[in-house]
Amino acid sequence: MQDFVRQFISQYPKATLQDIYKGAFQDRFGPAHILTDRTAVERYINQELKDMDNEKRANRKKYYEPCSWRGNFYRVDLSVIKDDKVPMDNFVDAFMQSAQGIDTNLTAAWVEEWNEMQKVVHEVAPDMERFSADSLAIASLLSEGKYVVHHSRQFDEAYHPHYRIIRCDLFERMILPHLK
Repeated sequence: MQDFVRQFISQYPKATLQDIYKGAFQDRFGPAHILTDRTAVERYINQELKDMDNEKRANRKKYYEPCSWRGNFYRVDLSVIKDDKVPMDNFVDAFMQSAQGIDTNLTAAWVEEWNEMQKVVHEVAPDMERFSADSLAIASLLSEGKYVVHHSRQFDEAYHPHYRIIRCDLFERMILPHLK
């Protein structure tokens, strides 16, 4: 857990606790909270591909990365489609299949795991910007039985993320072969 947090903060120095929470959440719950209508998914991806700025896209370092320390899901950058590495159909199939069979019920185990992760983040980066505010906001969200957050404004402005979440086994079988 500590190694992941260190690496994430090193790669994304503008990240906040909210961004680390988002990754931990994605790694636990995958894309199950997102649309499951294939036509809508393709429409959103196509719109996002049109909106991607080539200069910002050129600064991307990786096509994919684990969402968090467990590595259950990968964030796969949409540039794999834009760069003609992965066919749209393969990408959408992997994304859609990744949303199947996930229990999205908020559990005490998830809250406990997040609290442990938050302690690790505080140990690794005690001066992280917005730590206290993000911690309170996330605790409030969880107390209401909710769990979905977006990336922080700082993260969006600094890194312009454009990705979808793909389950590890599906990524390795359906996406990774196209990237080799």
